[in-house]
Amino acid sequence: MDRKTFVPAELKLDAQGYIEAAFAQLNVVDHDGDVTRPGAFPLKDVPMSSYNHTSWDGALPVGKGSISERGDWAVFTGQFFMNTTHGRDAFETIKALGELAQYSYGYEVTDGGPAVVDGKSVRELRRLDVFEVSPVLMGAGLGTHTLAIKSGVPGADTPYAEHAAWVQDAVEAFLKRTEDRAEWRAKEGRALSAANMATLAALLEKLRALGSTADELDAFLAAHDPQKATRAVTLDVLLGTARRLGVSI
Repeated sequence: MDRKTFVPAELKLDAQGYIEAAFAQLNVVDHDGDVTRPGAFPLKDVPMSSYNHTSWDGALPVGKGSISERGDWAVFTGQFFMNTTHGRDAFETIKALGELAQYSYGYEVTDGGPAVVDGKSVRELRRLDVFEVSPVLMGAGLGTHTLAIKSGVPGADTPYAEHAAWVQDAVEAFLKRTEDRAEWRAKEGRALSAANMATLAALLEKLRALGSTADELDAFLAAHDPQKATRAVTLDVLLGTARRLGVSI
């Protein structure tokens, strides 16, 4: 089994322990002299190892998730085991490290071989079997980054703009995770489970019930549009001036 490590470039944190990390860039020769081609990472559920791959030596995994390809990146989407001490400790460590946090994954090459890229001899990785993803101390890859580490619901003291961004990010992340899971199961000739479909149906009903709320928000935005308010004030001033001048209106 080989291991490949990467340096993250972005980090967003909150408290439920969800994580989305880009852990491999496709079609780029990395520091190990490998170029990973699109399709190398099949959709698969994998554990998140304890620090520096020590789950191979018996340490308990700190989370789990799934890998997939998204554009030019291989992405790990998962969650730390926040109801365990080791899972919370790993999450808090990643949170405290911030941009210093790095990741690695253990894999086996199932299809690959020598190739030439820009006149240089490289190893081309066309198909990999990934066994786990792990936070590590030292990275060797190019440009990988933590897309998001999400957690708990914003409280009353959360800045307004941050709260709004959290809602938008949460909806987008859930929709993407649903699409990834459906695609993964479809490739295996399976559909989403009845339980998952029932959960999605219940969520859809709740969203439909929010229709009146959406109308109220739309009305609020219209009523508090600064440009609209300015136009109304200007019109009132012009009408008042016209009346004082004896203009019939």
